[in-house]
Amino acid sequence: MDVLHQKKLLVERIVPYLTGAPADAAQRLLQQSVSDLETILGDAITKRSRAQAVAHANQYADEMRRESQLEGGFVHACRAVINNRRLVPCDSNRAMLESLLNPGEEPSAKLYVALAEQYPTKFAWETPQGQPTKEDQRATFELFVRENNLSSVEANFNLFKQGAAVEHYASASQAEQAARSAEAAREHQTWLRTKASPSELTAEGRYESQNQTAANRQALADATLEAQKQRDQYAGYKTLPAHIDRKTLIKASKDELRKWSRLYGQFQLNTALRAQQ
Repeated sequence: MDVLHQKKLLVERIVPYLTGAPADAAQRLLQQSVSDLETILGDAITKRSRAQAVAHANQYADEMRRESQLEGGFVHACRAVINNRRLVPCDSNRAMLESLLNPGEEPSAKLYVALAEQYPTKFAWETPQGQPTKEDQRATFELFVRENNLSSVEANFNLFKQGAAVEHYASASQAEQAARSAEAAREHQTWLRTKASPSELTAEGRYESQNQTAANRQALADATLEAQKQRDQYAGYKTLPAHIDRKTLIKASKDELRKWSRLYGQFQLNTALRAQQ
C-alpha cells in the first residue's frame, strides 16, 4: 500500500471526529505524515471515548437525582394535611402526580401539594388520625431540609414549624452534606442488593466498570508521569519553551520528539501533552 493511499484511509477515519472543521480539512490533513495522522486519529478516538464516558456518567447522575426528587417530593406531600385530609401513599397517586408535571418542571413536595389541591378528584385520600406528632413533624422536616440542602439544627426545625420561607433557614454544613452523601450511598447499595432488577444491575455494573477503568488508566498515567518527574529532576534538562505545547507535540515528527526528549526530558513533554486535555 503506497503512502498516499494510507493517508487517505487515515483521513477518512479522522474526518468524522472533526466538528466545525473547514471545507478543506481533508486536504490539509493529507499534507501531514502517516505517523502524524495516526497520532491525530488516536487522539480523536480517545477524546470521543472520554466525552461519551462523561456524558453517560452525567446522565446516570441526573437520573438518580430526579428519582430522589420524585421519591422525596411524594413522601413529603403525603405527610401534608390538605383540607383536613392526606394523600394516600400509593403507586397510583404517585403516578398521577408525575403525569401532571409539565416538561422541565422539577418535582417537589410544594408542587405536588399544589397539584393535589388543583385536581382533588384525581387522587385517593385518607383522613389523618389526629394531629401530627412531633416525630411526624421531625420526619417531614428531615425530608424538607434534605430536599433543599439545609441544616437539621434545632433553629431550622423551629422555623419549619412556623412555616418560614426557605431563605430564612441555615444551609447544611460540610459535615452534614458529607453524612448525607454517605447515607445516600448506603441506601443506593441497599437498593442494588434488595430491589434492583437484573437489567438495572447490569447497567450499574457497566457504569461502575467504566468508571473504574477510567480511574485505573488515570492512576497509571499519573504514576508514570510522577516516575518521569523523579527521574528527570536530577538530569539537568533545559526548561521546555512555551511554544512547544500540546498542539506542537502532536504535529512533531519522531525525530523532533527524540531531539526534544534529549533536551527537555520526557516529563516536561508529557506534562505539556496533558496540559490541555
